[in-house]
Amino acid sequence: MVIRRFGILNTNVPPDVTRFYGMPFPGQYLLGPHGTVREKLFLPDYQTRISASEVLLKNFGGSTGNNATVITTEDVRATAKLSDGRSFGGQRLGFEVEIEVGSGWHIYGRPLPANYTATSVKFDDELVASQSLEFPKATPVKFEALGETLSVYQGRFKAVGEVMLKARIAPGEHQLGGTLAFQECSKDVCKIPQSVRFELPIRVDAYAAAAK
Repeated sequence: MVIRRFGILNTNVPPDVTRFYGMPFPGQYLLGPHGTVREKLFLPDYQTRISASEVLLKNFGGSTGNNATVITTEDVRATAKLSDGRSFGGQRLGFEVEIEVGSGWHIYGRPLPANYTATSVKFDDELVASQSLEFPKATPVKFEALGETLSVYQGRFKAVGEVMLKARIAPGEHQLGGTLAFQECSKDVCKIPQSVRFELPIRVDAYAAAAK
């Protein structure tokens, strides 16, 4: 009854085929101080799980474990981190990248013409099943010399999203590889687009054996 009232009954499981009928969709609620539901997160597959650390990172900016890396170029500095340094295969983790652009420079956001490179982060497919990253709204700036209005980031800003690990990952220490892509310009000059590699440490734990 409780599962039905919350609307999380997993009807994808046929009632006459398996003993798992009635299992709820995996998920969690985030409650405010007065019991108000601030956010709810659910996944359509029992084999995947949302981590509590993702909620912590997304709503409060906190994470657990030493799982951050700093990406530095001449005029751009970025700090990337996962919500947790440990996980299981098939689990979803929060991801955050904070980028600081040097004074007098800007990098591009979206929307953007095809002949410019928008700022992006892409994880390698080796360990990652899916990913998403939400950037803040870029500022439209009119460049008189170019005769164009372009979306740019200046100063410091932060993008937040999530990374879903593949279900079948060997337990142990891994490096989650990715690429930060951007193009930095000043009012006088544009540098060629850059693609900077980075790695984030992640420990994948083995699933505990089912109780007999």
